[in-house]
Amino acid sequence: MAVVIEQISKRFGELCVVDRASLDVADGELVVLLGSSGSGKSTILRMIAGLTVPDEGRILLNGRDITRLPPQQRGMGFVFQNYSIFPHMTVAENIEFGLKIRNVPVSQRLARREYLLGLVDLHGMGPRYSSQLSGGQQQRVALARSLAYEPPVLLLDEPFGAIDAKTRIQLRQSLKKIVKEIGVTTMMVTHDQEEAFELADRVAIVNKGRIEQYGFPNDVYYSPSTQFTADFVGDINFFEGSVLNSSGECCEIELFEGIPVYRRGRYPFQQGQRVLYGVRPEQIRVSLLEPENYENGINGTIEKSMFLGDITRYSIRLADSHLLDVQVLNYLFIDGMVMPYELNEKVWLIWSQGSGIILADGAHPAFVSNI
Repeated sequence: MAVVIEQISKRFGELCVVDRASLDVADGELVVLLGSSGSGKSTILRMIAGLTVPDEGRILLNGRDITRLPPQQRGMGFVFQNYSIFPHMTVAENIEFGLKIRNVPVSQRLARREYLLGLVDLHGMGPRYSSQLSGGQQQRVALARSLAYEPPVLLLDEPFGAIDAKTRIQLRQSLKKIVKEIGVTTMMVTHDQEEAFELADRVAIVNKGRIEQYGFPNDVYYSPSTQFTADFVGDINFFEGSVLNSSGECCEIELFEGIPVYRRGRYPFQQGQRVLYGVRPEQIRVSLLEPENYENGINGTIEKSMFLGDITRYSIRLADSHLLDVQVLNYLFIDGMVMPYELNEKVWLIWSQGSGIILADGAHPAFVSNI
């Protein structure tokens, strides 16, 4: 593994910012730390960089303990949210700076500079100053400068936070291409879920200083291990329920007023155990027809609709007064495949028995089937 952090903790006075966090990053992997403001994700990154010293635990780089090494002896590249490029230097001078202080010969510096200018799509901009660049261009310079001396690990702390939405999308696409082309191990911090899922080989959900879940983006989204993760990544409808049967290849759960729902897979629940059952809005189909025997279904009344461009979000009141959110792709209405639904219209909400998640009730980890 290129980077391993083992049970690191950090306190500032009485406040525990990072609490026994552990994870590993493989060579060439792009790992994203995803969490809300104040979750501790940036502090974890700063401890890896050597800018903050952990109170407990170890940090390993290619098997070497670097926990107490100063930043300059770790040799990592670091890109900040606010660019941090030198305004009195040209683009070319900024990129060459790290090579110059390492006494790299001029010919090698120039060759590396030109390669990086091409890599970050800044051909011909070497003579410009930061005041002559857009925010996106400045962040490209910061990225090129951090890669100039070929660091073993690239660290990015909210690198697109100060950039407009359209440019942010373009930079995300460029970043993934660049880090994969040069093969650098990368760790990035963000609060943007779309950004994390687009870029990450693996994503770590950070909550109150702890790694809540660490895995592939698809697994984190569809098989969250805790209620926090399920709520944090995307939208989800949660219901309290009781297990009716959890034997064989399917788990049967009773929701409010005796409504049964089914989830394919093996689960270690006991009959009568209280659980949380969740289903995401995009997994639900709205229909005027009753569900088939192999589907889950609940009926309700459309209470609110919101047009959001590519989708329409419906809020549907169920018989027990629960409000359930559903998303319908608008192209279905345009192509006449589905008729728009009216307010106060009675509808069925239908989803596959292969959809949905089941969590042990309370703050305990989830039991999520891999089937």
